[in-house]
Amino acid sequence: MENIYCPRTEKVISVWDALAEFQNELHPERLDRVVESDHDIMEAMGLDGNIAEFDKLLESVDVGQLSSSKDVPVRTFLPHKVCSRPKPAETPAKAARFNCVQRVTARKSVKDQRNIDVKLRYNRHKYMERKQDLETRKDLTPFREMVLVVRFYEPFKYKAGRRLGHPKFSQEYYVLSSQYLTELKDKIFCHCDAGPFYEISGDRTAEPTEKPPKSGFFFVHDTFYNDFRDDANHDYSGVIRKWADRQSLIGELKTARMEDTRFGDLKFRLGYPQMYQHQGNCEHLFVISDCRLLAATDILTRSRYPWLNSYGFSRDVPCNICGHCQAQYIVQNSTRHIFDPAYICENCLETYHYTEDGEKIGDFELHRYTLTMVRTDEDADSEEASTSQ
Repeated sequence: MENIYCPRTEKVISVWDALAEFQNELHPERLDRVVESDHDIMEAMGLDGNIAEFDKLLESVDVGQLSSSKDVPVRTFLPHKVCSRPKPAETPAKAARFNCVQRVTARKSVKDQRNIDVKLRYNRHKYMERKQDLETRKDLTPFREMVLVVRFYEPFKYKAGRRLGHPKFSQEYYVLSSQYLTELKDKIFCHCDAGPFYEISGDRTAEPTEKPPKSGFFFVHDTFYNDFRDDANHDYSGVIRKWADRQSLIGELKTARMEDTRFGDLKFRLGYPQMYQHQGNCEHLFVISDCRLLAATDILTRSRYPWLNSYGFSRDVPCNICGHCQAQYIVQNSTRHIFDPAYICENCLETYHYTEDGEKIGDFELHRYTLTMVRTDEDADSEEASTSQ
């Protein structure tokens, strides 16, 4: 695949090898433990007890010495907040009659609106707050695990040679190197998991008799990691590997079981797009944006991982007929709509596609449209509280 989509970084990270390399760096020859305090640094440097010499050393490497009176002051950038500026003076009525003044005023209003639109891009996702009361049991040791930051994106339309959309951020997780891939798969939320979405134009109250198997795979680097925990799960990668065998630019593709693979077993390039596919053809691009040691400031409770760090807000789809209510159904292959598929609400569906007796008007296919809300730690806590009561 890298012969088709060329990577920007050459280094391929092996998580277990990176952990071993960090451990070697964190264990100096004079110490049998990880350096965590100033006392450990003094002992490793042979300055044990010589506080004056150590303070002199700290002063010599202080980054404050790099500052200068000629430096340009840096103001803190808060992208999610619109900076408050003093209100400009009003333009006199006589001056507003001149064309040059009108053009300047129009140009300034367009610029201000563009700046606001750019800032609003940062308001479309939310960062989760850590709950300290859920971290009473700290069973993780700093610097003994690797933390991977995995960012998922929403599915988008794509045709060869022409992009119809662009990936939009969906969710970001922190996972441990000792965790299995299936632990992250069970945490990912997607509205397709609320299916299956059968054709229900004949009976809108019909419920599916059985749920489909939760098949899926992660494609990382050159390996398909398939979920075979259930015997009914399908191997979605089979047809892709058969197609790849006939291509000259694609190298050998491997397979492995997702439930037997830990994140520490992975090899990947930071920032290179990988693939998560489930529910047939629902495809999510994702990237591993960071791979680092578990620090003392991280969550040290194993049960909190995979940790949902941030997520994007769900996009409401308005009804294509009234434009006021949120869409609840998808109509396809209908000659009464200018859009195919068309997203419509319950009221418009009944009045536009059905008679008073409940008979269909014309031929069309009907499917449910749902948006799955993000399941956060607050939701889990409320469910546990209601169950205990």
